[in-house]
Amino acid sequence: MTENSSVREFPVVLCASEDSTVPTDAHHDDSAAPHDDDLADVATVTAHWRHPYADGDLVDVADVEEVEWLERETAVMTMRELHSFGHGVRLYFHPAELMFYAAIYMDDLLWRAVKSTEFDLAEKAFEEFAVQVNSRARAEVRRVQLEARNVQLKRHIAESEARAERLRVNMQRNAAQKQRAMQRDNALRNDIKQLEATRVQAQLHANRTLRQIGQLHSSCAAELPRPRSLGSMFRRR
Repeated sequence: MTENSSVREFPVVLCASEDSTVPTDAHHDDSAAPHDDDLADVATVTAHWRHPYADGDLVDVADVEEVEWLERETAVMTMRELHSFGHGVRLYFHPAELMFYAAIYMDDLLWRAVKSTEFDLAEKAFEEFAVQVNSRARAEVRRVQLEARNVQLKRHIAESEARAERLRVNMQRNAAQKQRAMQRDNALRNDIKQLEATRVQAQLHANRTLRQIGQLHSSCAAELPRPRSLGSMFRRR
């Protein structure tokens, strides 16, 4: 692998043909050639990304390190971008190589990428990545909704329990006050009976006292001398 300020070469570039790969290194060294198993894995990945397109479409799997290096060097411009719940899709254009890149990210970490010299094909890959992101976003939206609903339900439950507790307290207070009212009413009735009995006794005593006063007054008045009238006094003279 060689690298300079403007160009970086990567060991393997996936081609449009499923049965061929072209190493970027100009030297043909048998010891550096990839194993058959590696070629089979690469062909499988390439076929996976080529499957939605018509035969002959030039769409290859991009090396993750290649795309990350282009990002660090700001060698690509962002043409389209989609973000949702930690997932993202970007459509890049590398002017120096006339290459388009469609890349998908999760938590700002590059996940997969494809490249093509045809904008329409790269745009189609971008849209397919966007479908994946939107699918995950729907699940995230559902999760967020359920979390919010659970929080709301917990709040409603807490409010309902608090209201039920207040009602229980109110009922207990009402029962206690009712008991106190009954006790006070009973005490008032007893007091009234006692006061009424006392009043009756006092009235009887007052009546007796008044009769005694009347009798004594009559007795005292009878023992006093009665004054003579003036007419009888003049007649005796």
